[in-house]
Amino acid sequence: MGNQMRKTFIITAVATLLAGTAVSAADTTLTISSYGGAYQEAQSKSYFQPFMAQNPDIKIVEDSASSNAKLKAMVETGNVTLDLLLTDDSFGLEADAQWLEPIDYSIVDKSKFIAGAAGTYRVASDIEGTVLAYNANEFGGEAPQGFADFFDTKKFPGSRAVWKYAASGIFEVALIADGVKPEDLYPIDVERALKKLDTIKSDLVWWESGSQSEQLLSSGEASMALVWVGRALGVAEKGIKIDWTNWTSQTGYWVVPKGTKNKEAAMKAISFFTEPAQQIEFTKYMPYGPSNKNALASVDNKFKGSLPTDHLDTRVLMNADWWAENGAKVDLRFQEWLLQ
Repeated sequence: MGNQMRKTFIITAVATLLAGTAVSAADTTLTISSYGGAYQEAQSKSYFQPFMAQNPDIKIVEDSASSNAKLKAMVETGNVTLDLLLTDDSFGLEADAQWLEPIDYSIVDKSKFIAGAAGTYRVASDIEGTVLAYNANEFGGEAPQGFADFFDTKKFPGSRAVWKYAASGIFEVALIADGVKPEDLYPIDVERALKKLDTIKSDLVWWESGSQSEQLLSSGEASMALVWVGRALGVAEKGIKIDWTNWTSQTGYWVVPKGTKNKEAAMKAISFFTEPAQQIEFTKYMPYGPSNKNALASVDNKFKGSLPTDHLDTRVLMNADWWAENGAKVDLRFQEWLLQ
């Protein structure tokens, strides 16, 4: 009887130990929300899976419905089920402090990022851009060189495709074409920009989705366009080229919702995701550049030369804080102009 009890005790003890190990292995679950599709698949291969391999005590659960509004609602109701969210230029600013945890720069090395990539409440995941794309078959061997040529319909005739969104960069493009230096863009002179846009208004065709911008270029309906870099490269085989003389910034940012129970693990993940090895791996799959300056020289050859970070010297860095404060008012004026 004594031996049987001893065996039972040992089996119970081992089972308890194994159960405890299983619990600790799944002790931290990080729920990460991003944009889905090929973009998030690339993040999973480059960031999420390697992170879990190095940190077996942390499990990543992916969500592909990134929404600033959803994050705000979670924080306001005290029911925070996301730990990390991928967002755009419009969010993660000082004005959004009530919904976000400050980035812990004792865990994340702030010095490794390129200019503008590390803020109080957000860290850049990748550097994107809106570029001037053109149909190389349209202009008899001539190529546009800068935003001024986007407005030169005599030298470069044809329709221009533009995102129907005030904060798309179109105001900045118009002002630079009108002679304003990038460093003098803000505050935006809205009326001056619209006056410049008046000069090509009859040549403008508007796009409202990335696929539509590709279609306008590939079909020949637009001979020139301001499009996201990935979309321009998506139709490169149709003779579409990019002019990097000027381009406007776009960025994907990591933010951490205020009240997450896994704040330290989220910061640890951000630190890992923005290390050179992971960011270089990401450039195998997507045409977006690293936010880590130490990864810039070692990007994969697949998109090398066509990454925004290969052309940082000509980047027009948009002022997200100015747009956060003034965007609604500018958009009203833009909508009014569209109807004139």
